[in-house]
Amino acid sequence: MPTALILIADGTEEIEFVTPYDVLTRAGVEISSAGVNLKNETFAVCSRNIRILPDHPSLSALHYATSFDILILPGGGPGAAAFCASETVLKLIEAYRAAGKYVGAICAGTTAVVKSFEVVGGWKGEGERKVRVTSHPSVEGEIREKGWEYSDERVVVDGSVITSRGPGTALLFALTIVELLCGKQKRDEVAGPMILPASL
Repeated sequence: MPTALILIADGTEEIEFVTPYDVLTRAGVEISSAGVNLKNETFAVCSRNIRILPDHPSLSALHYATSFDILILPGGGPGAAAFCASETVLKLIEAYRAAGKYVGAICAGTTAVVKSFEVVGGWKGEGERKVRVTSHPSVEGEIREKGWEYSDERVVVDGSVITSRGPGTALLFALTIVELLCGKQKRDEVAGPMILPASL
């Protein structure tokens, strides 16, 4: 059974956290969530004031954080800033890239992928190159200035990095992850009962 770890911080965009968690669960992926530097020790206060209780209140205390098949970083400006400011998160991204494991980021979450590459002086192993990415338009300039190839597509997959644009692309982002982890048949099996538009 594939496994996933999704991060959450104060200011994380709720849709971008809950949608991948929900869709991956429907696909039978074993998913866990971990908090990053939460002000309250048990829950995150998200971008629209919804409080979410992560499975693990502290990423720093999650000793097997590198053991999952994919690391997922939702957006939301303040939440993404918390990821960028966390040495633990940046090193975790590096570890997943070096191992050739999947890293998914949506909206401003892509900035943490970019920041990880900068802070560690480039990734090692399979993930040693900058990849083609997308993000929320509000951080596009910042990412382009760092020399990353940028796309306006709703979801971009380059090697083992999956990026997406924002709350409105969260379902497509999540279904893309399902297909990569579990195959096209499982994606279709999950999408059918959700009564999604044919374009997804």
